[in-house]
Amino acid sequence: MADIFIAPKQNEKKKNANKTIEPCMNMLSSFCKNPQGISFEIQKEDESIILFLRPHLLTNLPWILFSILLAFLPLGIKILSPVFGINFLSSGIFVHFLITFILLYYLIIFSYILISFLTWFYNIFIITADRIVDINYSDIVVHNVSETKLSHIEDVRYNQSGVIPTLFNYGNLFAQTAGTEENFEAHSIPKPKEATDVISDLIGD
Repeated sequence: MADIFIAPKQNEKKKNANKTIEPCMNMLSSFCKNPQGISFEIQKEDESIILFLRPHLLTNLPWILFSILLAFLPLGIKILSPVFGINFLSSGIFVHFLITFILLYYLIIFSYILISFLTWFYNIFIITADRIVDINYSDIVVHNVSETKLSHIEDVRYNQSGVIPTLFNYGNLFAQTAGTEENFEAHSIPKPKEATDVISDLIGD
């Protein structure tokens, strides 16, 4: 009977061990060391991701606030229109035109929100055990993928400028490559010093 209870204890230990290495990755993660359960299109077999980066979540605030302003703009115009003696409902034809215009207006706002979110979500900087991969998303159908081996990195540095980036600990990372190869930049990433240290350790600086 004793042997029956050994397995559950071992399983319990395994569960506890798994809990200690739970991935920090979620859908909106901007900084994650050794993320589990994610991959990218050009990832090689057995290539492990050391660091996953994207712009800090706070960098979305400008387009979010602008979208809210645009969303409430028609309501503000409607409230203020009587003050200026404007009556948008004076004509039945104009009402139909106004409804069509408002629907088109909110469709444009939705498109702006979608593109802004996708631009943030898919602009990713990945450091693997062998290379740096920079994925830049600039449009719904346009994205650019650049990569370089860590052995080609000559220097890596970061900067933080301004009160908000310093307060929320995000900044820009720059990786200088050898010769005429393209230099790599990751803008507004969280914990730029920590990310720089990770790359420096990998390249042996």
